[in-house]
Amino acid sequence: MRAALFLICLGQFTIFLTCCRQTERPTRLEQIAGSDEALAFMKTFEGRGVLSDSSAATPPEDALAAFSVADDIEIDLVLSEPEVTQPVFMTFDHRGRLWVVQYNQYPYPEGLKVLSMDQHIRAQYDRVPQPPPAGVRGADKITFFEDSDGDGTFEKSVDAITGLNIATSVAFGRGKIWVMDAPYLLSYTDADDDGIPDGDPKVELSGFGIEDTHAVANNLRWGPDGW
Repeated sequence: MRAALFLICLGQFTIFLTCCRQTERPTRLEQIAGSDEALAFMKTFEGRGVLSDSSAATPPEDALAAFSVADDIEIDLVLSEPEVTQPVFMTFDHRGRLWVVQYNQYPYPEGLKVLSMDQHIRAQYDRVPQPPPAGVRGADKITFFEDSDGDGTFEKSVDAITGLNIATSVAFGRGKIWVMDAPYLLSYTDADDDGIPDGDPKVELSGFGIEDTHAVANNLRWGPDGW
């Protein structure tokens, strides 16, 4: 039996990273900055790595063709933009649905002001955001995709949770959908297992840092003991 490797193309995610500094107009920076110091820094910060790369993103089909894989592995392109944007995490649930966390709110949490920022792009904000649904709605969302007939193509997509503000991962267990939405670990009850939360989330833990949105808490996993 040949093994299959699924690929979500991140090509346009690269475009976002390469262009976020250049395309942020001063008016947008002024909305984000909470001090003259922070505004001056964000206007003059020189990008590093991909932030300084102005090359265009590789089209999904071209990226697929460029892979070199072992003889017993096949790569299938199952999702790309515009079906997903800014994908930062993906996982399959117990029903075979593919869940993708879309990090559209990056790099700044909605509704917060940047008071200062250091040379490693770690920001100090004017306050701690409130958890949903009380907090300001962000652009992050979690979508699941279903392949009901098993032909390798997703026929259905559902935006299960929207309005998140720096969300990085999702997990499932104990009748709940668990979401890392820094600074909070949230749980949404899903009693009928349809992938749609039954109501507002519960804050299970809080206090996770949001100073650097490149390195917030992420990749939720159940432990080997089931916790």
